[in-house]
Amino acid sequence: MSAAGPQRCLLLVQPQFLLRRTVAAVARELGLAQVLEAATLEGALRVAQGQRIDGLLIDLDEADEGIAVLSGLREGRGPWSQDLPVVALLSHCDPGRAMTLKELAVRRVLLKPFTVRQVLQTVEMLWPASAQPCAPWSAAGTSGHAVAAP
Repeated sequence: MSAAGPQRCLLLVQPQFLLRRTVAAVARELGLAQVLEAATLEGALRVAQGQRIDGLLIDLDEADEGIAVLSGLREGRGPWSQDLPVVALLSHCDPGRAMTLKELAVRRVLLKPFTVRQVLQTVEMLWPASAQPCAPWSAAGTSGHAVAAP
């Protein structure tokens, strides 16, 4: 895994300290992205205030607040670009939630349990080379395997 192009800035919102720190450290070490870390969405908004954010990796198990922020972002009411690439981390994803995430242009969903490697591979795929068109949305099936959206 290696980054192509300029260094990107990823905002990682993950309540689990060990996972957050491991993903952030390895992403930095591999040159995938500079990572801003936060345990909560409120903390993320504080940490990233005034920062250029190129991608968002967010735990949505406490979905209401996260979904509201993503909805506002997609409607142009958020602090970052409307087309900000987003990856959602979830314990489960029923069809209704999957449709909501698709409508909010979430690029990928990783279902728990997943490995740090799967998270890092997902981060690497957030910013594909311009010659490689990015699928608008996909979901991870059981065991963290990616499944293309219909």
